[in-house]
Amino acid sequence: MRDIRSDLEERAHIERMAQQLQSERDARVADLKGSLAMIEKLIQFETGIMGNVVTLDNAPASQPSLADRIKAANG
Repeated sequence: MRDIRSDLEERAHIERMAQQLQSERDARVADLKGSLAMIEKLIQFETGIMGNVVTLDNAPASQPSLADRIKAANG
C-alpha cells in the first residue's frame, strides 16, 4: 500500500495558498472598489461645478490660446 501522507500535505499546502491568494484578491478588489467610488464622487462633484460655468464670448485677443502656448514651448 502506498503512503499518501506527502500527497495530503501537499494538497493542504496548495489549499492554504489558494485561500491566501483569494483573500489577497478580495482585498485588492475591495481597494479598487473604494477607489472607483472616490472617482465617481469626484466626477459628480466636477459635473456639479462645471454645470455652473459661465463662458466668455469675447476673450481678449492678445492672450494666445493654450494650444498656441504649447506649440511655442515645444518649438
